[in-house]
Amino acid sequence: MTKKEQRRREWMTRIADYKASGLTMTAWCTANHVTLEQLKYWTRTLKKIAAATDTASGSPRFIPVSVSESASSRMSASPLVVQIGHASISLQSGFNPKLLREVVKALSETC
Repeated sequence: MTKKEQRRREWMTRIADYKASGLTMTAWCTANHVTLEQLKYWTRTLKKIAAATDTASGSPRFIPVSVSESASSRMSASPLVVQIGHASISLQSGFNPKLLREVVKALSETC
């Protein structure tokens, strides 16, 4: 392993340690006797290297996706409309009953 590769790995370890610590950059640098400029430099440098490697290798990058019910299928059922004084609340299937209780209580107290 070359000196350059060894330094890069050392900083990869340091940055992983910083991220896992939950500390601010300044606090982590103080605790680890590293300058803030060094940490910022290596964070940027390693991010660029990782991006270039991902692009060059052509390997796909996956990101998590959550699928929710489409708006059109939610609109197919008629909403339930609750009126309290001058306020009205439109409820769709799957509403949060606890939230509804809190809103109704708040509206009851103001009306």
